[in-house]
Amino acid sequence: MKKIWGLTKEYIKVERKENGIKTYGGDQNFFSSPEASTEDARKQGCGCGIVAFADLLLYLGSISGQYRIQENLSYVNRILSEEEYKQYYNSIYDFMGGIKGKVGISGLKIQRSFNRLARREKWSLRAKWALSGKKLYDRTEEMLMQDIPVICCIPMMLLKKDKNDYLPLYRLHQGDDLIPRLEKASYTRAHYVMITGINVIGEDTFYQVSSWGKQFYISRNEYDTFIGKHFLGTILGNILYVSKR
Repeated sequence: MKKIWGLTKEYIKVERKENGIKTYGGDQNFFSSPEASTEDARKQGCGCGIVAFADLLLYLGSISGQYRIQENLSYVNRILSEEEYKQYYNSIYDFMGGIKGKVGISGLKIQRSFNRLARREKWSLRAKWALSGKKLYDRTEEMLMQDIPVICCIPMMLLKKDKNDYLPLYRLHQGDDLIPRLEKASYTRAHYVMITGINVIGEDTFYQVSSWGKQFYISRNEYDTFIGKHFLGTILGNILYVSKR
């Protein structure tokens, strides 16, 4: 495995209450419980976009004091407990206006939220939700070179004929010969992940991502094909492109 680009600092970690395992990024399943309120159930079911946005802000705050905000000032550069992460998540949830309906938040809403915050904090950063797949890889590479995590969406399926289509997520497995290999671990769609690195594994390029508090890999070729073949795939499935003004 050869890493092309990746974040310079250790990515966000949260200590799970149940077993003490450290996560790789936030996890909307922190809000899952038998006695969860209706709103908590909505956060668990549709909250991946807010997790990604919250983690982006938390990482930016860890690399520079100029990007620390009131909402995460006490949470940067340390391992959080589940309760601390939920408190932080809730502050970002309120800032973004919560989740309406059953499909989570749109990329355009993430864009607007980031730019509203950037204006409030007088950052020299601006965001836009990319609509074309042509520059997706180059922009992802550009952001990682600047130590900015990349919010990426695997699109929802709008057409009935596509209802069984999902994108594979891979985990890295080291075999008996100590050669790292990828194996399919899950499938997803209508889901936000955070790209934290780009790696060459075998003959393909893979995005290293954070999802549900775990590290996975997404094939660049499979992702490009997935967003390219589905209706509105490059609009619903794309990245939040953050750049300096």
